[in-house]
Amino acid sequence: MPNREKQRTMDFTVPQRWSSVPVKLAVLAVITLFMTIMTIIALENNIQVVFTHIYYLPIIAAAYWFDRKGILYTALLSAFYVSVVYTFRPHDNQVLAAALVRIIAFIGVSIVIAVLSLRIRSQQDQIAQSEERFRGVWESIQAGIILVDAESHTVIAANPEAQKMSGFTEEEMRGHLCQKFIRPAEQGKYPISDMGRNVDRAEHLLLALDGKKVPVLKTVTDVLIGGKRFFIENFIDITPLKDAENTLIAYIREAALRIRNPVELVRDNLDEIRDEVAARPANYDHISMALAIQVKNIDNILKNMQELDRAIAEKRTEIPDAFREYMKR
Repeated sequence: MPNREKQRTMDFTVPQRWSSVPVKLAVLAVITLFMTIMTIIALENNIQVVFTHIYYLPIIAAAYWFDRKGILYTALLSAFYVSVVYTFRPHDNQVLAAALVRIIAFIGVSIVIAVLSLRIRSQQDQIAQSEERFRGVWESIQAGIILVDAESHTVIAANPEAQKMSGFTEEEMRGHLCQKFIRPAEQGKYPISDMGRNVDRAEHLLLALDGKKVPVLKTVTDVLIGGKRFFIENFIDITPLKDAENTLIAYIREAALRIRNPVELVRDNLDEIRDEVAARPANYDHISMALAIQVKNIDNILKNMQELDRAIAEKRTEIPDAFREYMKR
């Protein structure tokens, strides 16, 4: 299997462009400078209302980006606005009153946006924690998992264990039919969508990159993600189990042969003794000798059984654990 150190996994990260604090502060500083110049020019020309609507841009941005500190920024910006208004119209109570109403609106909007920002950030943190937990399970679970599109039966994603078992990277698997990597029970039949089964727990063969066919136990689950239907296939390598099973079968066959042949011999000899007794008067010396031979044959059978029992007691490594447990019953 080729060495693939840089295997891709599901990418849960989101680009962080324009989200760093220095960039936000720079943008806010530019807007604030623009607002300062525009406020002075507008009030010099006796423009009282129109330009104030642009104040909401830095106010909303600051409250959303910095929540509580954004409210403080709004308070300072409002104080600047009122001071400039008072500088140009110090004795116009109507204009000053209107300015005070506007700064109340500025601070109110800032508080609302800051509260919403905190809630959004809290939800984002929860989502990030959920994604982190899912990523940890996805990358560390000791079972191969692939996400399959229910309509096209193509692979959408594969976890590191699936990549390790198959030898294919996620990029190489993505977009291909899942049957290319896990051989189905029947050609052209997909266990859930074509056969109507909800769960498929069965032995399959994983077709690895190096041509090796790995026996796996596969389970398929039908799920809805974002309103779209997917299949989650998870599978575990049962090669050790199959090897142990084959070894167990070989030992059972060997044990059966070692016991069956002497038993058949004893049976045939006893049949001969019976026929002789039935055909002529009993010769007790002959019968006694014949039975002694059968006792010896039975002793050989018991010795075979004792040899197997001794090997199990010694925990010889060539004896399968499953067979050892069976013989101890």
